[in-house]
Amino acid sequence: MKLVSAFIVATALTYLASAIYAVLGRPPLIDINVRFQIVFYLCAFAVFVYVHDNPGVWILNMLLGVFYAFGTVASFIGYPQMWAAYWKDNPKEGSAAGQIGMALYDLVLAVVFLSLV
Repeated sequence: MKLVSAFIVATALTYLASAIYAVLGRPPLIDINVRFQIVFYLCAFAVFVYVHDNPGVWILNMLLGVFYAFGTVASFIGYPQMWAAYWKDNPKEGSAAGQIGMALYDLVLAVVFLSLV
């Protein structure tokens, strides 16, 4: 499996895991409805599996690249999503390192999808 393909599959699995953890009471995002998170993560899982199986759908890759480019900034500034930091006493405080880490992850996703266009 090529690196780009492996990254897409790994990300699909992280979305599936995020949905499962949200169901178990550990949602990744703060102040966003848990049911919405579960539906979003399951839809994202399905989209990533579809992209993996159909890498030639350039318009979908372009849209995902743009979405994750904007997501990079959103993760960095913590708006509208603030990532929970379950390693802290108060996970709802979030974490600067967590926000920056997710911003970098979103940036890599943007590059991956734009590289498929």
